[in-house]
Amino acid sequence: MQKLRLIIIGIGFFWIFSWSVFGSLLGAYIENLILTGIEPSASMMWQRTLLRSAHAHMNSMGITIILVGLTLPILHSLISEKKIKILVSLNLASIPLFGFGIILQAFYPPSVGNFSLTPLISAVGGVLYLISLALFSSLFFFASFKKNNSNAK
Repeated sequence: MQKLRLIIIGIGFFWIFSWSVFGSLLGAYIENLILTGIEPSASMMWQRTLLRSAHAHMNSMGITIILVGLTLPILHSLISEKKIKILVSLNLASIPLFGFGIILQAFYPPSVGNFSLTPLISAVGGVLYLISLALFSSLFFFASFKKNNSNAK
């Protein structure tokens, strides 16, 4: 379990590092647009907003990856290692899927009246992420109730 914990924490820090670099490159790109005097179009504004959103979301999600890694010893006392690995895999798979979907939306925006796969990708990633967080939080709530009930007896 310790090896898994260290891998997850390492992934979280690497994820934050990667998206911080991406944010720096995005800032340089936006600064270059401002300096060249190009009037941004509506699609450029949409793209810039989505890329900023991806940067912010991915950094905060990287923090949750680290938190998941830090809480593994507590989870190990609550559920089996197999269930922990499934839950961690769900969390780790949802985050890149969500980020990839947002980036795709920035470069391939959905058009009105047409079905687009890009919002679906980010929606699936976002829903899976929220489910994993709900499961993590419920485990801790149930554990707190379990400990209180066992102390009361």
